[in-house]
Amino acid sequence: MRSPARTIVIYAGVALLVAWTLVPIYWLINMSLSHQAEIVQAHFIPDHPTLCNYVRIFSDTYPCKALDGSPYPAIGQATAVRQGLINSLIIAVIVTILTMAVSVPAAYAIGRLTFEGKGKLLLTIVMSRSYPPIAILIPFFSMYQKLQIQGTILGLIIIYLTLTIPLVVWILSGFFSSLPRSLERLARVDGCTPFQALYRVLIRVAMPGVTACAVIAFLTCWNEFTFALMLTPGSSAQTFPPALAAMFTNVSYPNENAAAALLALIPVMILAYLFQSRIRGLNLVDPL
Repeated sequence: MRSPARTIVIYAGVALLVAWTLVPIYWLINMSLSHQAEIVQAHFIPDHPTLCNYVRIFSDTYPCKALDGSPYPAIGQATAVRQGLINSLIIAVIVTILTMAVSVPAAYAIGRLTFEGKGKLLLTIVMSRSYPPIAILIPFFSMYQKLQIQGTILGLIIIYLTLTIPLVVWILSGFFSSLPRSLERLARVDGCTPFQALYRVLIRVAMPGVTACAVIAFLTCWNEFTFALMLTPGSSAQTFPPALAAMFTNVSYPNENAAAALLALIPVMILAYLFQSRIRGLNLVDPL
């Protein structure tokens, strides 16, 4: 039985952790709903809340007015932010689908089958993900110039796959290897081929891990900054992180910067809400 003092310490630690996580997000929301004149006053709740900061990010000409009635100037980065959001969503979705299509069979083979060179193959996969992205930027930059895919969505998809596939294969191979071997034997008794056993049985049992890896792949693409900044500067394929960084540099209104920063959190929140039930745990009681 826990002592009262220990219980108090645990609840206090949880409260501090929650505050550490949520207070910055709350402050971003507060700033994004505030007028420029209210930012310096640091109110916990805006006196005159407005959605104008969000609207101005998506419109270069929307007539917004400050508290004194004067119009706000247009945001020069609005077009780049809009296009960056669209590009990031397209690239992240395509890369996630391709990553899972390649990684699931590869991870199954590494995690469940025995073949010569298996350990070396897994080590190579892990090592390919261990180096910093900046280390391969120059070779990719030179290759993309020769192939004329610099500043294109295709170029970013290719390079993002080199980031997501090794990571997902590494995680899922360990996940598949931990599943009971009896699952495949039962599936083979029922007449399933190895391919059918994978997609009809093992993937259903491993769905928490598969879902978590899909989310990781999506967020890796959504948050990637270095390659997007160096390979798509000023092009129509620029993603959201470089556009957001340019907005922080060129826009002097912190309330609009806060609104743009919150837009980057929306896909993360949606994914967490949609897939939380699939990532909670693994149930081996009734996989079929």
